[in-house]
Amino acid sequence: MRRLLVVLAVVAVVLAGAAVAYRELRTGTPTQDGWYERPPAADAPVRSVDPSTARSTAAGNPRLVSTVSEDGRYFVDQDGEPILVAGDSPWSLLVDLLPDESETYLATRSEQGFNTLVVSLLGNPANGGPSADGATVDGLLPFTDGDVTRWNAPYWDRAHATLERAAELGLTVLLYPLDSWVLDEPFGLPSTDVCRQYGAMVGEWAADLPNVLWMTGGDYTPEPGTDECLEAVQDGIRSTGDDRPFSAQLISVRFPGQDAHWGPLVDWDFVYTYQPVYEAVREAYDSRPVRPALLGESNYEGENNTGGPPTTTETLRRQVLWAITSGSPGDVYGTDDWEFLPGWQGRLSSEGAEQVARIRGVVASLPWWTLVPDTGELLTGGVGGDPEAFDQLETDLATASVSPGGDLALVYVPTERTITLDVGRLVDGARAWWVDPTTGEATETVPDGSITTPGANSAGDHDWLLVLGTHDPG
Repeated sequence: MRRLLVVLAVVAVVLAGAAVAYRELRTGTPTQDGWYERPPAADAPVRSVDPSTARSTAAGNPRLVSTVSEDGRYFVDQDGEPILVAGDSPWSLLVDLLPDESETYLATRSEQGFNTLVVSLLGNPANGGPSADGATVDGLLPFTDGDVTRWNAPYWDRAHATLERAAELGLTVLLYPLDSWVLDEPFGLPSTDVCRQYGAMVGEWAADLPNVLWMTGGDYTPEPGTDECLEAVQDGIRSTGDDRPFSAQLISVRFPGQDAHWGPLVDWDFVYTYQPVYEAVREAYDSRPVRPALLGESNYEGENNTGGPPTTTETLRRQVLWAITSGSPGDVYGTDDWEFLPGWQGRLSSEGAEQVARIRGVVASLPWWTLVPDTGELLTGGVGGDPEAFDQLETDLATASVSPGGDLALVYVPTERTITLDVGRLVDGARAWWVDPTTGEATETVPDGSITTPGANSAGDHDWLLVLGTHDPG
């Protein structure tokens, strides 16, 4: 409870100061009508990726995160094949970027191996947007006279074109038609019937976009009145025949399955925690009914919402690998540029983004969807950990997952040590590789019952991923 109260207090402060912080961080100045002049863009080429070069299915189309697997544990693409979620969090993409800038962002992330984006459909300074009335950075308003059922076509046409381009590049969007930051402005929290009508309009608008999964909430604490509007929006979307997977991001719980109202309504769990991620992911994985327990948000690169140590590349690696070895079907990364601060173009290739992409690539090359979190049958010693830890860097728990047949196992060891394994849990002839999570390079080792980490990795840290079984990660 103490930890939850601290997190809630920190987030409340962050949200209360969000609009002020946003204006201070942008280099523009307010004009007489209250708009902010757009700061000069950083020098960066506009990148264009031909859809034919994007990661594709066997049929030649870009792979998209489409629905939940039959066993309820992970996501599959449009051909029914397992797809590891490799996410980023450009919350204000649709309101902060002009079309050529969106192309730069989308093409770069696609080239880096990202396949999923967290995006708000409406903007407000609290979610990174430039204006409380929901306008884009160049002044396109979403609604006419503030009426959420009277749409301003240029705004919606641009948003649709941006998401269509994302689909061409193999980027699925976890889309918030309505989030907690826009409820008052620009949405205005109208009647439940109007909320439902808006949702139906959104459903029709997105009907031809193959790359949308639905979200609601944000940093949201469920409450009567507001719950009804958010649910009505989703009901409106469903009334159009749209049955694409839906989830909620709630600040009052670590995943929506824990909430009495929202738990029965979601198709997968958006796991939301700034504390060591293995705990919340594993709790969601073990909960019932069975559904994907995806790490949707933890600390972003350049931020730390616990007030703890600065978020480092090691923090980011821990979040990815702890999540995957605890049952998450991928992860969602983020940076301080969720609000597209000046110079964001030059930070797209940050070391954090590059390292996260490399280690995701290693996991994606393996049959990761067969893994089940270990309960101590494989990893029998050298586990470590601190149950009182509040930050990712304050604990050193080793986590593991293993396939039922024993042909694949992953063990993430965040600090230097010797671990012990029950190699009898693996198939005969199993091999072992240490993977440097900063580079993705694999070095074969001997799959002994006692095995010691190789020392410092290429970044000078001591975290390593051990891959065991018959599948070569190299």
